[in-house]
Amino acid sequence: MDAFIVAFSNLSKDLIPILGAACLVCVIILLIKLIKVLSSVDDTLLKTHVTIDLVDRSIEKVQAPLDTVAKVSGTVDKAHDATVSAVADAKEFMVKNAGDIKERVMSFINDENKKDELKEPSPEDIIGG
Repeated sequence: MDAFIVAFSNLSKDLIPILGAACLVCVIILLIKLIKVLSSVDDTLLKTHVTIDLVDRSIEKVQAPLDTVAKVSGTVDKAHDATVSAVADAKEFMVKNAGDIKERVMSFINDENKKDELKEPSPEDIIGG
């Protein structure tokens, strides 16, 4: 058993520097890739900043028409509310005064019929032609 431990110790003494160098190479490769990723992140952030500036300028251009649309929408809402209120008031007036309205309409129709009856006959009516 002692011979095995001595052989393993000699093998470890030979392999540790090789494994250390391999680990060092892996760490260097990892650092190089990390630097490349960080560099691409920096480029991406610069491009994103430019894009955000373009979007800000576009939003500023669109803001005035959007304000106008909001004002027009508010005006349309007010007109709609006024129309609904007017129709409701007219309906309420019609319901409350249905009898009076009916009497006035009938009176108007009767007056028109009387005017037609009192109409002077034309010469053709008199001559019969």
